[in-house]
Amino acid sequence: MNNKEQKSRTVIIIVASIILVISLGYLAYYLIQEKRAENLNNELADRHTDTVMITQETTVPETTTVSETTTTEATTVLEPLVELDSMKSFIADNPDTAGWITVGGTSINNVVVQCGDNDYYLNHDFNGRSSQPGTVFADFRCVVNDYGFRQSDNIILYGHNQANGTMFGTLQKYKITKQNTSKFDFYLQHPTFTFSNLYEEYTYKIIALFVCEVNPDQTRDGVVFDYQNYIRFGSKEYTYEQFMKNVTERSEIITGVDVQEGDQFMTLSTCSNEFEPSRFIVIGRKVRDGESPEVDTSLAKLNPDAKEPDWNFIYGN
Repeated sequence: MNNKEQKSRTVIIIVASIILVISLGYLAYYLIQEKRAENLNNELADRHTDTVMITQETTVPETTTVSETTTTEATTVLEPLVELDSMKSFIADNPDTAGWITVGGTSINNVVVQCGDNDYYLNHDFNGRSSQPGTVFADFRCVVNDYGFRQSDNIILYGHNQANGTMFGTLQKYKITKQNTSKFDFYLQHPTFTFSNLYEEYTYKIIALFVCEVNPDQTRDGVVFDYQNYIRFGSKEYTYEQFMKNVTERSEIITGVDVQEGDQFMTLSTCSNEFEPSRFIVIGRKVRDGESPEVDTSLAKLNPDAKEPDWNFIYGN
């Protein structure tokens, strides 16, 4: 081996070593960030659970029924909203606190935040520290904390699909495609999830779950389901009918849960891993006043005609 070849080989070894060190450094940083996020989430979840249990133990049943509103001929006065005891300490720590999301059978038991944009909590934790796993957050355009009738028709929550299961990492337990239907039993065992805003806890019956494209160039016709813009069903473009059409034709399960205009929904959104970028979506319909939160899962079945991403087009086959 001559001098020139030896120098070239040395340069290659040095460059490869530098790349290896940088890669290992990034991996270590990523794992540290994930572990820190996991520890914080567990700490917050324990605090939330403890507060809920204490509240349940100390709550004295009311002996009288108080109407939510006081009505006169001139006006209707709404009773003031009262913060849940389980949320007070979180609000004190972070005024961006918007609620709490729990999905049975998963590790999703998270505080939810909301600020003036959809960027900050992509890479910041609940305490405001820089954090790759971020925090579960509500779309800044959604009305989350108000009287029920003033809340958005569809509240959208975003969470990273973390490999260690934090944030929305275990939402994948619901993922079904025509090629893999093994998660159907998981849905049958967990057909609902709960969300409490700062004032009240709600149950949502799952009505749809699917993988979808993000960019127009991922479809043959350039059309994608921009679910994130279906927040208020008021405009010509974002109607209840269009929302339900898109949701129904894409859902991998026909759940049998009835829906009607005037219902309110919650969309859980996370990254998917079939192609980049892609999203996995789970949508629930809020339990109506006076309705049982139980779901008759005997009505549920797989949807053989579910509209999936065009895998051949996306993968270039």
